[in-house]
Amino acid sequence: MIFMLDLNIPDSDVTTAAHYNSLVPGLAVNTTTRLHWWGGNYTIGKHGLFANSSDAIAEYTAPRPRDSTNHTYTLYLFNQPSGYNLPKEALDGTYYSQTTASRFNFSLAHTVKEVGEPVAATYFLSNNP
Repeated sequence: MIFMLDLNIPDSDVTTAAHYNSLVPGLAVNTTTRLHWWGGNYTIGKHGLFANSSDAIAEYTAPRPRDSTNHTYTLYLFNQPSGYNLPKEALDGTYYSQTTASRFNFSLAHTVKEVGEPVAATYFLSNNP
């Protein structure tokens, strides 16, 4: 499985002061996370290329920071064991739409618990000058 998260979403974009205790912490003070992409069922196909056998669980959303602060976009690669069952929210399409609020405050804790730590990760920075 592949996930792409923005780890620098200003928490004021997604919550009120009453909800701060439930936020997934981002990289900086007063930030949280946002899911930008979740793809599953990848295998290594011919010529060593990724092959995919299903639609995305969360449709890809391109980076588009609205302010001049750096946003850290991180890609995580997890092994997907055969027989892996997606969480209910993923099965019912909760994360698919690019505009759903469910993508904010996103945590990988369930995935790590179910399949283990990522096997690879990388990141890039983006801002809107």
